[in-house]
Amino acid sequence: MEVQEILPYIELESDIEPFRVFCLEHCYKKEIIHKGSTIAQPESGICCFLHTGCLKVFFSTENGSERLMWFLESGNLLPTGSGRNFCKRIVADTDSELLYVTYDDIYQFVLQSKENFFSIVEQYQKRQLLCIQGQLKEIEESSGIKVLKFLYQSAALYGKKTADGVLIENLPSRSDIASHIGVHRSNVTRYISNLEKEGVFEKIGKMLLVKDMQRLQELLEEEMNKE
Repeated sequence: MEVQEILPYIELESDIEPFRVFCLEHCYKKEIIHKGSTIAQPESGICCFLHTGCLKVFFSTENGSERLMWFLESGNLLPTGSGRNFCKRIVADTDSELLYVTYDDIYQFVLQSKENFFSIVEQYQKRQLLCIQGQLKEIEESSGIKVLKFLYQSAALYGKKTADGVLIENLPSRSDIASHIGVHRSNVTRYISNLEKEGVFEKIGKMLLVKDMQRLQELLEEEMNKE
C-alpha cells in the first residue's frame, strides 16, 4: 500500500541550513521556551525561527474549539501576521529555542538567490497542503480509518526498524492525535488498546513498538474497504 504523507509534521525537504545560519547571524534575540509553555505573538515586523525543538500549532474551529493542526519541527518559521490570526495558540512540545529576526533581514535573505526564495515558499506550501488534507479527512474518513492511518503512517514514515519491529519513539499523546485527526480521544485509546491485545503493538514506556506492520496494514485496508 502506498504511504502518502498526511501526518501533521512539517519537515522541510529543501536544505534549510543556509537559512538557519543566516538567522543565527542576524537574530537580535534568542529565547528558550520550555515544554508546555505558550508562545506569545511577536511584535510587528518580527519573524520567529525555530532553531531547536518542536512546537504544536492549534487552530480555532468555526464553533470556537481548538484543533491541533501542525507539529513544527526545527528549521521552520512560526506563523506570523495574517497567518497567526488563524492560530488559537502555539505551544512548545519540547524545550525549544527561538531566534527573532526582522522582516527586513528575511527579505534580504530571499533576495540572495532563488534557492533561498523557494526554501521559504516551501514552508507555506506544505502548511496549506496539510490544511486542505485535514479538511478532506474530516469529510471523507471514518474515525477508524483516521486512527489506523495515523498509526500506520507514523510507523512507516518516522518509525525506527529494530529486531522486534518498528519503534515509534516520538508518538504524540492520545489527546494530540485525537485533536489533529478530529476524533474523540476515547476512539484513539480504544484502537490502540485493541491493537495491543491483538499483539500488533507493545508499549515501551512512552514509546510504541509495532510488532506486526503487515497486520496493521491489513486492518487499515479492511477498514477502508468498509467505506
